[in-house]
Amino acid sequence: MPRLACKIPNEVALACSGGYDSMSVLSFLLRGRRRVELLHYNHGTPGSKEAEDFVTEVAENCGLKLRVGRPAEEIKSTEQAWRNARYHFFSKSKLPVVMAHHLNDAAEWWIFSSLRGRPSLMPISRMHEGVKIIRPFMYFSKDQLLNHNTLGGINDPSNSDVSFSRNRIRKNVMPEALKVNPGLLKTISNMYERSHG
Repeated sequence: MPRLACKIPNEVALACSGGYDSMSVLSFLLRGRRRVELLHYNHGTPGSKEAEDFVTEVAENCGLKLRVGRPAEEIKSTEQAWRNARYHFFSKSKLPVVMAHHLNDAAEWWIFSSLRGRPSLMPISRMHEGVKIIRPFMYFSKDQLLNHNTLGGINDPSNSDVSFSRNRIRKNVMPEALKVNPGLLKTISNMYERSHG
């Protein structure tokens, strides 16, 4: 099993969309007997009600506290606007917030930032509005992370919309990048190793 990119405290909040990645992380945390509070943000997009209902059911079945956020007013349907709304909601947590990002996400982010002229690695740990955001699974490939899933998950229909840059990179650019460099995930992992010792 890959090592964790950073230590996970015994008590954390998990950014939980209800997708397979976040449910895999929840499975991992519960197996490690950590105390977990779930943070779910409902953007009001197609599929949002199904996602909230699913996360609510999981929280009830596992006996976990759940906090749900919603936009106070209609926000622009852009990746950046949605991201800002989510992170503002996460910033109200009194606990460190665990994100379910993994090595595939890190590679996609590196490609996205490189295409915009500022290649960068997704941070493993950072402060956001006074709350610590951590990404302990940055050395796990998506497949390695999904191996921990015992809770299922749902698919967000917006993940298939290639009008969003993130989805276009995931569905169109990443497969081609992996043909050019089949070891791309290892390359990104090595970059993290060099930058974090």
